Amino acid sequence: MLLTSLAVCLSASAFAHFQLIHTASSNITDKNSVPFELIFTHPGEGTEGHSMDIGKDEKGSIQPMEAFFSVHKEQKTDLKNKLTSSKFGPKDHQVQSYKFTLDKTTGLKGGGDWGLVAVPAPYYEASEDLYIQQVTKVFVNKDDIATDWDARIAEGYPEIIPLNNPTDMWVGQVFRGKVVDPEGKAVANAEIEVEYINADIQNSQFKGENKFEKAAMVLRGDEFGYFSFVPVHAGYWGFAALGAGGEKTHNGKELSQDAVLWIEAK
Repeated sequence: MLLTSLAVCLSASAFAHFQLIHTASSNITDKNSVPFELIFTHPGEGTEGHSMDIGKDEKGSIQPMEAFFSVHKEQKTDLKNKLTSSKFGPKDHQVQSYKFTLDKTTGLKGGGDWGLVAVPAPYYEASEDLYIQQVTKVFVNKDDIATDWDARIAEGYPEIIPLNNPTDMWVGQVFRGKVVDPEGKAVANAEIEVEYINADIQNSQFKGENKFEKAAMVLRGDEFGYFSFVPVHAGYWGFAALGAGGEKTHNGKELSQDAVLWIEAK
């Protein structure tokens, strides 16, 4: 099954919530310090959209991140205490976000892949009266040494496992992935939302003009959990497999535990 980004384009009103672990480039060769920003937003809307507080519950309280870690050469490193609380957005609408720096003190040594995984506290979406928790993964690579990109690194959580190297994609190349549940079993016929980061991120906010009119779509995985997609623009593309964690509740309400993966097309 091959679905391109022209298959099912969504209107602006249908842009989805996406958890980001954002850095400027997935290629970190020659870098000794790599800044990341964790943002909960509508990336396809860019400067015209709005962002949300990470971990905000139905009472309006901000709950802390549940987990944040890296995997490099099969070694998992807990980095939750390395997160710094921050704010994202213009002055008239700033929301809870986090910052993190990957450097020698947090595990940037040698070459290879670093997979970063964020597990935020569930976010209460009032319009649907449910909670959303997006288990989010992104990779960066140093020196073109492949080590971890195709491994299952978020054990115990739903996950999208890439079948192409997400740091070595180009525009027009077919990207393939597989959606698995917390036990690592394939999620059949998963509903997958796709969005493009449609504006530059600078100084903790979207800047400039949106790049494209259409920057979001939805597709379905097959019965074995596989899906395909062709990025038509250079930049970051996000995939959110909705409810991949199975039937769950939080604070007595439905919890949609989604698996999110970001790739960069060059």
